[in-house]
Amino acid sequence: MKDIKIFDILRFPSVQFGEGVKRDVRIIVSPQTTGENRSTFVHCTLPPTSISDGHFHSDGDEYIYFDIGGKAILNGIEYEVPPMGLVHVKSGSMHECINTSSERTLTLYCVFLPALVPYGAYPELIEKTNEYLNNEK
Repeated sequence: MKDIKIFDILRFPSVQFGEGVKRDVRIIVSPQTTGENRSTFVHCTLPPTSISDGHFHSDGDEYIYFDIGGKAILNGIEYEVPPMGLVHVKSGSMHECINTSSERTLTLYCVFLPALVPYGAYPELIEKTNEYLNNEK
């Protein structure tokens, strides 16, 4: 049997992403941290009534799970996302996530297929995550 790993996501270090509205991002699984070469798993929180910066990933698809629901804007079109909804963002699609709650933080779980190529603040986050994982051993 292969080794089983259980991750306490909220203990992982986070880095704030975004211009204006800051969202906390944690990288849980990636080629650079856990050696998983097929995908990247990211945890992100978005404060009440806020919207993430519009961006796109040209190197792969992204699946985004919304815990409390909200809205997603994909290539300029706004979609309602139900609680526990999943959005498939195809490679190259401009996308934003909206927390429609005035009281609750929206938690997003993002899976990138294939694994995300690090950009922006991700190298700093990868370094912090590796330090955390090395101290957990």
